[in-house]
Amino acid sequence: MISRKKLAGAITLGVAVAAVTAPSIAGATEFSKNSAFALSATGLLKIDPVPHANGAAGFDQKSLAEFALPGGLVKLNLLNAEAGGNKAKASIKDVSVSLDAVFGGAGKPQVAASALEAHCKAGEGASSLAKANIGGIKLDVAAAPNTKIGIDGLASVTVNKQVKHKDGSFTVTALSISVDGIQTLDLASATCVESSGGDTTTPPTEPTKPGKPSTPGKPSTPGKPSAPTTSTGAGMPGDKPTADGKAPTPTPAKAHLDVTG
Repeated sequence: MISRKKLAGAITLGVAVAAVTAPSIAGATEFSKNSAFALSATGLLKIDPVPHANGAAGFDQKSLAEFALPGGLVKLNLLNAEAGGNKAKASIKDVSVSLDAVFGGAGKPQVAASALEAHCKAGEGASSLAKANIGGIKLDVAAAPNTKIGIDGLASVTVNKQVKHKDGSFTVTALSISVDGIQTLDLASATCVESSGGDTTTPPTEPTKPGKPSTPGKPSTPGKPSAPTTSTGAGMPGDKPTADGKAPTPTPAKAHLDVTG
């Protein structure tokens, strides 16, 4: 078992070298609510999130071919992070974390996996791992949220660590390693919010298709003109010709004439 004093010295040595080898990212600690990173460390050894994807301005993706600390303390390949909208994802291939290696030990790493991944969407998420071995315990595919595994009484690993924040955002970390309270190492972490806020857009409504033009009605057939009728004072004598064809006797019309003097 590694003593705490030796461990602190080893990590301090790592700090000195990591200051030269670890990528420096300006403002990397200023997270947006949708973000992801493959590796981060706090404590005696401090590593800003790397690679760090920040979805504040839209979709963002960052990757790193490999990352290693002196003495084999940490070895990682194909680090990837992406974030945007209300989604985020981080992944690592070939993970190896060995405390014994710092002291020249040839033992197997305390934490190893062929792949790690953490993903979240709309305030929910999970993580997965492949061919993982943590403190001699083999894990594969997925573990229950916040599963804790102790390593030799010196370090503890939280698998599928999930945290719901007060502002409504959610963080899932595939592996979070805590070394006796003096060092924390987070591997594959994604943070997202419940909704995408300004990133959501309502799809435009399709224009209404024009209806078929109505069929014009056929013009009405004009009716035959009616024969003109002549008012002759029907029912009055003299309207009809006599039987012998002679003209009818005129019917006198009554009138009143004013008499002028």
